Amino acid sequence: MIPAGAVSADPSFDRYARMVCRALGVPVALVSLIEEGRQVFPGACGLPPEVDAERQTPLSHSLCQHVVADQRPLVVSDAREHDRVRDNLAVRDLAVVAYAGWPITDHTGTIVGSLCAIDHEPRAWTSGDLEMLEDLAAACSTELSERAMRAAEEGLSHRSRVLLALSEALSDTRTLTDVARAVEQTALEHLGCLRAGIWLRQVDEHGEHLAYVDYPGAGWTSAQINRVLPLDGTNPLGTAIARRRPLYFADRHAQNRLYPHLDTSRQVGDARSFVPLGSRDETLGALALVWESSREISEEDRITIEALTSYATQALQRSILLQERLDALVTLQNSLMPQLPQPDSLQLAARYRPAASRDQVGGDWYDAVVMPSGLTNLMVGDVVGHDIAAAAIMGQLRNMLRAIAWSVDDTPSRNVTRLDQAMQDLAVEGMASLVYARIEQTEEQRATGARTLRWTNAGHPPPLLVGADGVATLLQDGTPDLMLGVHPEGERADRRTTIEADSLLLLYTDGLVERRGEDITDGLDRLCAAAGRHHGLPVGAFLDAVLADLVPARLDDDVAVLAVKFRARA
Repeated sequence: MIPAGAVSADPSFDRYARMVCRALGVPVALVSLIEEGRQVFPGACGLPPEVDAERQTPLSHSLCQHVVADQRPLVVSDAREHDRVRDNLAVRDLAVVAYAGWPITDHTGTIVGSLCAIDHEPRAWTSGDLEMLEDLAAACSTELSERAMRAAEEGLSHRSRVLLALSEALSDTRTLTDVARAVEQTALEHLGCLRAGIWLRQVDEHGEHLAYVDYPGAGWTSAQINRVLPLDGTNPLGTAIARRRPLYFADRHAQNRLYPHLDTSRQVGDARSFVPLGSRDETLGALALVWESSREISEEDRITIEALTSYATQALQRSILLQERLDALVTLQNSLMPQLPQPDSLQLAARYRPAASRDQVGGDWYDAVVMPSGLTNLMVGDVVGHDIAAAAIMGQLRNMLRAIAWSVDDTPSRNVTRLDQAMQDLAVEGMASLVYARIEQTEEQRATGARTLRWTNAGHPPPLLVGADGVATLLQDGTPDLMLGVHPEGERADRRTTIEADSLLLLYTDGLVERRGEDITDGLDRLCAAAGRHHGLPVGAFLDAVLADLVPARLDDDVAVLAVKFRARA
């Protein structure tokens, strides 16, 4: 039975709980205190509604009590198999399986509760998880102590505010520029800095050096002038890394006397600090902080700067790993794209643009196959999903369709049906849209250079045909057939049209025309207009110009495009 008298939610402690959920990727996080024979949750994220309404449980439903009793953290991968806690009713009634709780102390240093992360599935907690939990628990303890020593209306201490700001600013960063921007904004707002910047350690054929992480709008001219520095004692950043401890200068002259050879022509500010970034086993770079006027760095400043560098290091490590994963996935995606043939009197070109700001690859692909008979088959498809599984399915479908297109001289609709049936028989699970087209030419057409395009559309955006006069037409005769992977026995239709010499055919994926919150017809209209403007260009230049017109700098979706220019036979 839950004790009577609900506990009020505390917005500040709720923020700590939310940060734990975001940073560790857990469904539930609690700021849990043990008092008067019960467990209360002034801060919570992800509680069941019936528990969230009361914000308390009896100790029969508390794992936090062991943190308080043992005076140390409690880390459990699977509570159901843990002798100490398996019989606690939180395991049965609240689905507590994986638990990591770090002590929270009051102003006397007494452990009074825990900041805990909870998962409903078994989990092996990493050292990074526990370090993040320890840092946030320290911030919780600081706030709890300040509240006990001061009236509640005085608010958080300067250090606690900075820790909170750092956690929130850096927990959602994904790229190195995101981290650099967040660190500078936090340093300006909460440390009173004039400028703050990150130099990262890089290794290339010229050896090791430090490189400034610039970002749009940063505008730090002196940092850009000194954007590449040796990783040695010839500059304060390299010195801080070599000594593995921060350097503090009360004014710029103290720094410049030690490093007179640096370019200080656009130097700003006065007091400055240079702090290594990294762990015991890994050097990432260094952080530079600059204040407007001369000042001594206080002990409180030093503690706050250490916290800033700790959070920045974790964010940088996460961003570097994410970038390495993205680079690997994009390399994989590009390796799956084929070399295009160049049949007589046809000019083919294709482009692939990955989506920005995500550690995913898409299932977009293009292909062209010349059959033994000389006919050219064209394919552009898009597997549903944006992950490594989608890319793997894309590779399977592309290879199967290549083999079918090369070996089976049949209509596009029948070959797509064969692909759909092969997906079912070979247990290729997934769905995809596709346009499959075949270029044919009769003896009568050879004299004029005209051709016949026969195609089938499996739930894909319509092909675009641009005539020699620049008039763009969407080939959308009827409703597209079902996507692949939905109903292998369903009927598929072939469409047919005549293409005159000097026309251009464009196949593409929906990332070219779809925009969030907009009707797709608007994107198709933009595509027709851009194609008409650039139809006279060589086929590769045509694709580059259309992409420049239609594709934003940061794509929400991948884009694959395949264009064919129909020339009259010489």
